[in-house]
Amino acid sequence: MPGYLSYVLSILLCVNPFLAIASDVQSQTSSPLVVLEAISTIHANGYQGQFLLVRLTDDGKVEWDKPVVQRGSQRQNGSVGAERVSEIKRTLDAIHGSSLHGSMGPYGINEDASEELQIKMTAKKGEVTFSVINPWASSESTHHKRMPRDVRVVVCEVDRLHAQVADVPVQEVCKPTRP
Repeated sequence: MPGYLSYVLSILLCVNPFLAIASDVQSQTSSPLVVLEAISTIHANGYQGQFLLVRLTDDGKVEWDKPVVQRGSQRQNGSVGAERVSEIKRTLDAIHGSSLHGSMGPYGINEDASEELQIKMTAKKGEVTFSVINPWASSESTHHKRMPRDVRVVVCEVDRLHAQVADVPVQEVCKPTRP
């Protein structure tokens, strides 16, 4: 009997390190990395509302808040393919992160309301967080100033992703320009 116990004990001692390594790998892969997130805060006539415009993780999962009358918003879930995630990552990696900082804008002026996008993105150089005031210049707003290229690229990537998953039109400022 003592030979049997030492045999079982030796097997457990040999297998235990492999189980620990396997559980560590599972815990590392279980929490996806946020690639791009934008939270919108609307200020209008004394009202302030905040909602998730879009959040993309590296596993292709997308979340956003859909406005719902009388209840504010309802969280929605969807996904995009690995090719789209890679495309967004390449776009964000190509941006010089130091040009995105603090609070930027306003880029459009509207007398009745303002919007602030709080953007968090993960690029090759790490996580970058910044906000953009009034990025959506519309026909009702007075255009204040032109968005720097890198700001426009990120804002429009957010908008195109949101339009794709929420089935809404792309904002005018992000539509491709005609030659």
